[in-house]
Amino acid sequence: MATGLFSGSSAKKRLVDAPIEDQISELREQISSLATLLSQRGSEASRDVRAKAHDARDHAEAGLHDLIANGEQLFAELRSRYAVTEKQVRHTVREHPLATIGAAAAVGLLIAALIRR
Repeated sequence: MATGLFSGSSAKKRLVDAPIEDQISELREQISSLATLLSQRGSEASRDVRAKAHDARDHAEAGLHDLIANGEQLFAELRSRYAVTEKQVRHTVREHPLATIGAAAAVGLLIAALIRR
């Protein structure tokens, strides 16, 4: 047998024996208490969702700040490596200008051959 808000045997007996106005009144009270209960549970759930959303946002912001810091660090490292490589290339070009022109021509011919295919 089901148990719940509307299935109590004493409530059924009272509703059957009472006049219709009293039955309607009691049903309204029960519906009102059910609505209040649902409202309370809804507001509790809403608070929980807001708290979880706030925590998730804080966590995401912390992760974003870490990501930005790591990105800046990586960018600085790449910039320094690029500067060193640029100096090495300039030095090599000044030391061997004909070899540099020959290598550039060979790379150009290789790219042209690949594009034709």
